[in-house]
Amino acid sequence: MFGNLDFLHQANATLAEGPLWDDRTGSIYWVDIRRCRVFRFEVQSMRQTGVWVTENRTGCVGLTDDPSILIVAHGREIDLLDMRTGTMKSIATLPIESPRFRANDGRVDCNGSLWIGTMIDDILAPEQFSGGRLFRVDPDGAVQDAEVEFELPNGMGWSPDQKAFYINDTTVGRTYRFDFDADSGLLSNQVVLFDHSQLEGFPDGMSVDSDGNIWSAQWDGWNIRKISPSGELLQQFPMPVRRPSSAAFFGEAMNQIVITSATVDFTSEDFRKSPDAGSLFAMATDATGLPDHHFAI
Repeated sequence: MFGNLDFLHQANATLAEGPLWDDRTGSIYWVDIRRCRVFRFEVQSMRQTGVWVTENRTGCVGLTDDPSILIVAHGREIDLLDMRTGTMKSIATLPIESPRFRANDGRVDCNGSLWIGTMIDDILAPEQFSGGRLFRVDPDGAVQDAEVEFELPNGMGWSPDQKAFYINDTTVGRTYRFDFDADSGLLSNQVVLFDHSQLEGFPDGMSVDSDGNIWSAQWDGWNIRKISPSGELLQQFPMPVRRPSSAAFFGEAMNQIVITSATVDFTSEDFRKSPDAGSLFAMATDATGLPDHHFAI
């Protein structure tokens, strides 16, 4: 059943998210939101080679022009993390009500700006998620509100030609498509690309391949879902864990996907059914991923 899947790293994560490949260092970065940590995993040596602790729950990280510096979203803060020294330099503060809301998933665009979604902190266990927002943080620290409402904005990415922007709204169970104007950095014409609500799981983190297909991890769905740019469900890839949380292409050929997973709120029965939950997995594909953009510093 899992013939194309390999065990990559026993991370023992609570809420692993946001995997990111840096071909300059041959490393995968990822975060554990509940543990307020950023991790680095070196693929060639198959070893964890770094861990950094943030002051608030870590939503995501992004690459920058300097391979020794990451941009990190934690709580409502956007900082630059110097991995050589462990020091953080503030770039911006998101205009959200904290600590009720926090930064969640994000991604850097072709202009070197960070797009970041915000959500009610799941540790508060709200009866219903609401008030999710999307912001663009520019290299000069300016913060622009995309003025789009979500329940729980999550994984995001762009089409290969940079003309479309995709984002998952997890609790609504939808993947949205927007027109993206790279010159102005603005979104328009929101449409539902794919409705997950009648299928297993909730759309979480995602990546886009060179053909424009979306690869979405399905929280509580035990699978990775491949969706075409026209909104057609192309394939579902089963996972041995209940809560795959995000997916990102990696490797020299960019034809593998690293998949994070979570154990948050697991019961003994959950661990019995998915004993490898909280680990990182590698899935071989016949697709080629798109490299992540770098935040301009």
